[in-house]
Amino acid sequence: MNDPAATPPPPSPAPAAMPGELLELLAARGALTAEQADLARRRSRRAGVPEHQAVLDLGFASEETVYRALAEFHLLEFDGLASFRIPDELLKKVPAKLAFHYRFVPIAMDRTTLRAAFATPPSVRDRENLRLLLGLRLDPVIATPATILRTLKLGYGLGAETVLQIRQDRAGERRGPTVTYEDAAGQDLTAAAADAETASIISLVNQILVEALELGTTDIHLEPYPGGVKLRYRIDGMLREVPTPPGMKELHEAIVTRLKVMANLNIAERRLPHDGRIRVRINEENFDLRVSILPTRFGETVCLRILNRESIFLEMEQLGLTKQQLAILNHLVGLPHGMILVTGPTGSGKTTTLYAALAKVKSRSPERKVITVEDPVEYELEGLTQIQIRAEIGLTFAAGLRSILRHDPDIILVGEIRDGETAEIAIRSALTGHLVFSTLHTNDAVGAVNRLVDMGIEPYLVASSMVASLAQRLVRRICPHCKEEEALKPHLRQEMARSLGLAEGEVRAWRGRGCVECNQLGYRGRVAILEVFLLDEAVQDMVSRHASTMELREAARQRGMRSLRDAGWEKVAQGLTTVEEVARITSNFQLAYDAQEEPPSA
Repeated sequence: MNDPAATPPPPSPAPAAMPGELLELLAARGALTAEQADLARRRSRRAGVPEHQAVLDLGFASEETVYRALAEFHLLEFDGLASFRIPDELLKKVPAKLAFHYRFVPIAMDRTTLRAAFATPPSVRDRENLRLLLGLRLDPVIATPATILRTLKLGYGLGAETVLQIRQDRAGERRGPTVTYEDAAGQDLTAAAADAETASIISLVNQILVEALELGTTDIHLEPYPGGVKLRYRIDGMLREVPTPPGMKELHEAIVTRLKVMANLNIAERRLPHDGRIRVRINEENFDLRVSILPTRFGETVCLRILNRESIFLEMEQLGLTKQQLAILNHLVGLPHGMILVTGPTGSGKTTTLYAALAKVKSRSPERKVITVEDPVEYELEGLTQIQIRAEIGLTFAAGLRSILRHDPDIILVGEIRDGETAEIAIRSALTGHLVFSTLHTNDAVGAVNRLVDMGIEPYLVASSMVASLAQRLVRRICPHCKEEEALKPHLRQEMARSLGLAEGEVRAWRGRGCVECNQLGYRGRVAILEVFLLDEAVQDMVSRHASTMELREAARQRGMRSLRDAGWEKVAQGLTTVEEVARITSNFQLAYDAQEEPPSA
């Protein structure tokens, strides 16, 4: 029997279905109309692709529907591989190189037979090749290509094939003699062999980045530990560990070096933190990666923040605001002067909200001059003067803000108020006839007042300049493909009814069951919830007297302010998010209602 880790022969082309029969089967099942079947048949002939691929290219049916029909047509079973993990014994029996080469998932094994999932039925030649390489007969089933690739990455780890190739190349170099190469002119070609590993490292880094971008990741974390390397993606606000293949630890240094080269950083310096930026273009989309590298005991840890230069921009109507909140924000952006703050933790969508507000200003009042000072400039909006912070040469928020005031702006955007100096200049700008937008890190909208006071700003200055603050969070959207109604605990039903002004019997909630479309998570995308705190004259008097946050919050509630939790319940009632998400985002406890019938005391 041959060594299964050796280079396998190339897979033979997938057997094509008999002309027309698969399309007729799909039409008989109601998945296609006669007209769609005819269009798919003609595309298949014209483009030279299988008919099932033509149906998918034209978007006439879902991937699962098409592949179920393909399995039925070839008299094979269909396996959705839902939540399937490849058993350890099969990971040892079937090498990663073989599984990725033939694109199949090993499912189960007995003494003589291997049950495996393929996207298309394997040819007779492929069956024989796998029998010789593995010493087992094949029992094939059909699964979708996306599910097969996801399951392979989950089992063997992201980039398993590339890592295996690099390790094999290194092992060969250690065992073999020293060899040099020259061309006919005597030119040394030895460096070309060394370039092979560099190319593989580049390929591995590209796989990490492309996988992250395809999954809608906002942050990539590569963290070294004594026992290996952890690769984690932040998707829809949640960190999820990505399986990595054995041997990733020994490649960690090379991966970090590659990222430093891409970000134009000093590859020799490993004792100090690094910050840089990488621009990536995939197909027609442009991305900026903010690179942060920190030295740790076990090597350098990397965090890449992904900024999509196209998709960051939304119009105000697309933010998910209620009609009342949208009306308030439309009024605020039309004010002649004052300071408007958007608060929330990193990654809560503050910058997106501010850009949407500026876009509204430009469309409504193009004669107003807008200057921004940001770190970094995340989206280039036509008609705005945008300044990029460069602290290493002294261009800080405070320095940029001083210079901005000499250019006669009507509206100023300060990316973030980080210190008392920046806060003071921003507030005095609001007092001298400018409309100032900025962000601040506080837990809620009301807390922004005393946060400024804590920075050293006099309460009367805050009261005179600040007109509103918005607290923002992002909650995960329910996947529309597997959405189903869920039962509510009695105390939550009561709370939602009270918040929404409904009878308890009218309160409904939904959840995502988990499907292929959402990677079995039940969520897909995010939507904003907001709390809007307006400062009228009475509230401004309270701020001047240095009222406590609790007093200000109570006064705001009496004036109709709805909390983040209330905004969350509205999104639950609309079927956009789940009770679980609202509890996670707006409470200090995690799903306490699962453990008791009554909510915990404050």
